[in-house]
Amino acid sequence: MQHQSLYRRFRPQRFAEVVGQPHLVRALRNAVREDRVGHAYLLSGPRGTGKTSTARILAKALNCEALTDDGEPCGICDSCIAVAAGTSMDLIELDAASNNSVNHIRDMTEKAALVSSGRRKVYLLDEVHMLSAAASNALLKTLEEPPSHVVFILATTDPNKVLPTIRSRTQQFELSLVGADEMAPHVRAIAEAAGAPVDDAVVDYVTERGAGSVRDALSALDTVLAAGGIPDDRTDVNALVQALARADLAATLIAVAAATAAGVDARDLAERTARRLRDMFLVGAGVEPAELPAADIASARELSNAMGRRANVRALEALGSALAQMPQSADRRLTLEAALVGLLADDLLGAGTPDAGPSAAAPARGAADAPAPPTAGPAAARAAMAATTAPPSLDAPPAATPPPPPATPPTAPAPSPEADRQPPTADEPVAASGAAMTAGDLQRMWESLIVGKLRPVAAGLFRDATVLAHERNVVTVRLNEGVPLAQARRRGNEVEPILSELLDQTVRLEVSDPSSAPGPPPEDVAQPAETAGPTPSVPSQDSAAPASSQQDKVQRIVDRFPGSVVVRDDEGVT
Repeated sequence: MQHQSLYRRFRPQRFAEVVGQPHLVRALRNAVREDRVGHAYLLSGPRGTGKTSTARILAKALNCEALTDDGEPCGICDSCIAVAAGTSMDLIELDAASNNSVNHIRDMTEKAALVSSGRRKVYLLDEVHMLSAAASNALLKTLEEPPSHVVFILATTDPNKVLPTIRSRTQQFELSLVGADEMAPHVRAIAEAAGAPVDDAVVDYVTERGAGSVRDALSALDTVLAAGGIPDDRTDVNALVQALARADLAATLIAVAAATAAGVDARDLAERTARRLRDMFLVGAGVEPAELPAADIASARELSNAMGRRANVRALEALGSALAQMPQSADRRLTLEAALVGLLADDLLGAGTPDAGPSAAAPARGAADAPAPPTAGPAAARAAMAATTAPPSLDAPPAATPPPPPATPPTAPAPSPEADRQPPTADEPVAASGAAMTAGDLQRMWESLIVGKLRPVAAGLFRDATVLAHERNVVTVRLNEGVPLAQARRRGNEVEPILSELLDQTVRLEVSDPSSAPGPPPEDVAQPAETAGPTPSVPSQDSAAPASSQQDKVQRIVDRFPGSVVVRDDEGVT
């Protein structure tokens, strides 16, 4: 004899055998006993809770030849046997998921007027929310005024997708998930009826896998009986949940690898882990799920206290996002692992200790020579990079470490103009704090760190600028003679972001008029040389007029070509 699954062998045949739906059983019993059966019913609820089974029992009771006093079908008459075998002409089952066109509904409504051998003809439309809009509208008229011998039973797992006009023409009953206190005795009784008694551990496992669905629980019981014991997938879920509770990334990935190596699908693993985390959250909030066994409630409470509410919610969100991405993912395991790594990476970075690798070892300089660690921020990072010497070449012998430059006392004389024009080197650290940089510091790094980042036009305008002052968040510079002042001020907004990044604060640039009387030079910077090469001789009073005329021509050329710079050749000719 061919093996038949438990949920088919032990499908309820009477109202009393329906598990966990007392409100529905009581209403249908009373309707049958008092002959007040409605013309249309809408049964909604999760999968495996008894929607189709209850509809078949109602069809059996409406045509039973020996109905009992409490409204139960006898189960032994020809009509009851035909309904149980699926050969009755009084029960027409239609899967709306595959017969969802308007032609299917029209054909059904036309045949509904035909009288059958029984007293009532019952139409069962499963997954009615899958009907198309035209099919739903075609069903409306028949639902409103059906033939007197016809009863419609609509079943769905998503009642919100059913048209409101259809819902308003039916009696609606919502079926709920079955609690563990009702599911466990039911599983134990079916196992005994099947000739395979099971212990409490198997009952708890089957009840947990069913998650309130009787059909899922009996399918899990079939799996346990076929495998000869509880599979290892429960251990895999427990290991994964415990690793998440400890925020242990390595243990989390090991648990995922062990589960997938044992043949557990990544989606199934994610769903059961999310269900366990949900139970932990509810138990931690003081709510005990009805479908959760008592033994699992204690372990869920312990894990919830160890994990914390915030981490529990974040883990639920990460797994929910992974489950949403899996249908479009080419590798479900990779999607799950990426979600778990993203979940725990922030915790590891936030609670991690400084790396003890080579980067954290003692620097090349001695402890006495190493500069004090700068404060956090972009300026501090640049100061640390500037103070770090380059690694020696592998071919050349290591050079001796140069001694640190002596500290300059406050009253030291200003450096030479040539030194001021040199960019900062590796042995010349930049000031640790941007706010503490003086005009001299900015002048030394002006061409290398500021002008070098500008676009060509702005670079030509500010290349030979002199930094006059740095006070608070204002940097004042003076341009050379011949540089267009208006254009330089317009281009100043290109210099300000670079200065702001360098000084780690918002900086405003002020461009001083080169024709105005020059102010005192910065305290640690001498006035820069005008140009490279020999200094031209000062013209005598006799040549003042030609020189003035020549300068006017040069100025007109400069104004004609924005960004140009006046350079004198060796003979002093412009």
